[in-house]
Amino acid sequence: MYDNIAYLIKDGVKSYDEYLNEHVETTRRMVYVQPRSVYNSEFYNASVLGLHPSITLTLANREDYEGEKMVEFEGKVYSVIRADWRAQRDSIDLILEEKTHVDCERTQ
Repeated sequence: MYDNIAYLIKDGVKSYDEYLNEHVETTRRMVYVQPRSVYNSEFYNASVLGLHPSITLTLANREDYEGEKMVEFEGKVYSVIRADWRAQRDSIDLILEEKTHVDCERTQ
């Protein structure tokens, strides 16, 4: 059941003010998702690469995903490790890693 809400976050257009300070406009889109645990195999394969997947969100329609690199879900911000879809399904799985406060500061 896709009754949970997440926000797909995309950095948009860069602009500069009169002092040449760079500003990036960030957009957020609401989508309905179904959360589930990360499979053990997914967790261990990602760990080899130094990644730590913490949750998988399934979007009902894979066309809702436009390559966003960050997702907000239940008040936490995640980075997208991998997007996985199969030809026989219309849905898409986003495998996510929770961003720490330090990680969030690095992306700004």
